[in-house]
Amino acid sequence: MRLPRTAHTGRPWRIHEFTADFRIEDVWSYRTPGAGPDDFPAMLAAMRAHGGFADQGPAVRTLFAVRWKLGALLGWDGPEGGLGKRVRSLRERLPRDLRETVDGSDTGGSPFAPVYELDDESVRELANKTVHTLMHLGWAPTGDGGHELRMAVLVKPNGRFGRLYMAFIAPFRHLIVYPALTRRWERAWRDRTAVAPATVAGAVGPREVPESVRALSGLPAIDYVDHFTLDTDADATPEQWARAMFGDVPSAAERLIWRGLLGLRLGRGASPDAVAGWRIAGRGEDWILLEAASWFLTGNLLVRAADGRVSLGTFLHYDRSLGRAVWPPLSAVHRRLAPGLLRDAAAKIRTRVGYGR
Repeated sequence: MRLPRTAHTGRPWRIHEFTADFRIEDVWSYRTPGAGPDDFPAMLAAMRAHGGFADQGPAVRTLFAVRWKLGALLGWDGPEGGLGKRVRSLRERLPRDLRETVDGSDTGGSPFAPVYELDDESVRELANKTVHTLMHLGWAPTGDGGHELRMAVLVKPNGRFGRLYMAFIAPFRHLIVYPALTRRWERAWRDRTAVAPATVAGAVGPREVPESVRALSGLPAIDYVDHFTLDTDADATPEQWARAMFGDVPSAAERLIWRGLLGLRLGRGASPDAVAGWRIAGRGEDWILLEAASWFLTGNLLVRAADGRVSLGTFLHYDRSLGRAVWPPLSAVHRRLAPGLLRDAAAKIRTRVGYGR
């Protein structure tokens, strides 16, 4: 839930001592039922185990992956624009007692570097050519005697371009990123005793993907193929798995990739003959094949479910040379998202009913 800035400034956190030149961009709260005053370390541990950036939902992973790929292409995220180069790390402002609470080089797979961590607050930072950002997590009492997690995003934009960049991404943060983080982090608190996510096996390229999988594609020639498989006890039909992965209609993040970047012509509205706008092009006892095309490429999505496994295969045929230029950078984004799609679908299958027919 979005909160006023005073929900951050009114707490006696030490972050206020060092950030007079940063502005508060957003403040958000996350419910943690049953939490007590000493449970902040438990919440951070739950987030690291079950709510990290790599474990976020498809929409958030897509937006972040596209952002990192765009930043790489435009040179936003090079070392010269980061911490210690374009800007000084906030750690340089800290007294020794705070600096020694974390290893500043241990990012734990997050794009944010740790600054300090106490019993009721934690700070991480990121800098590039657009902005210097701080993510402050704090533990605050609620009116009913419990405690909750609060996140404040503090920024120092890099000139006019940085301010325009922050204004441009504001709708994505408020409509997609923060609501998705809310669902994931609140679930991380509820599921903090759960086991680690299952491993997904992946293969890329015709030589690595079995012929039995490639034979199910309806494309005249395969220019790109990958295949990801998850062992799972969740049980559903291939169509139910496909709808659990992609939905009946495409999400905002899916529309960004499929329509905006790939130009795919997708069906509009929910339909028994389509999944997320992709036409159902074929099916068998343990598989379903989806198809969509743009003016420069044609794609298949193959979902198979049998013998305690579910898999997702992606096939592309480049109808025009533009396909060879557009897809390769996006394929790296796609391969990072695919394992999470399978895991999220398995969670939905276990907890929800009524997918597909």
